[in-house]
Amino acid sequence: MSRYVISDHHFGHSRIIQYTDRPFSSVGEMNQALLNRHYETVEDSDTLIHLGDVAMDMRDGAETIEYFERLGGDLLLRGNHDIGLGAEAAPFPVLQACTIEHNEREFYCTHRPQDVPDEWDGWVIHGHEHNNHPDEFPFVAYDSQRVNVSCELLNYRPIALETLSGILDACPDGSRIRDVDTARAQLSDD
Repeated sequence: MSRYVISDHHFGHSRIIQYTDRPFSSVGEMNQALLNRHYETVEDSDTLIHLGDVAMDMRDGAETIEYFERLGGDLLLRGNHDIGLGAEAAPFPVLQACTIEHNEREFYCTHRPQDVPDEWDGWVIHGHEHNNHPDEFPFVAYDSQRVNVSCELLNYRPIALETLSGILDACPDGSRIRDVDTARAQLSDD
């Protein structure tokens, strides 16, 4: 059993394709590709922690619930596009943030990196920034102990905490790695 993290699927959101330059020609193609990559990666016995913006669901949370259940999600950290979902209406836990531990690292997990408490001085896993500001919010910003798990940076697949820890262990101090594919290429050369 593994634990996985990802954020910002934006199921059903047509404008996200252009906004983040996603390689899909339609919402239907995007939705199906996101689901397929999830099913190819995550087993039923695994745990999925989603860091927000499951769907473009600002009204009642119904789309968020539908897609999160299709992902077999275990914990949702509310994103700015999940605001229609009331925690009491969800059949799964909905939080603003949480901390998780893996391989002697403690991670503060939240949707928006701006929401990390000032007193937190450890690693942060966040989403929200997509692939729009890669210099400021790359997949790994080792110097500031930040990991951006927006799905565009993960090749639209959840990443196991075990894999993420291995990448962080292999990163030299000061590393800034744009996306998971770059991390695998750079770190396999070392």
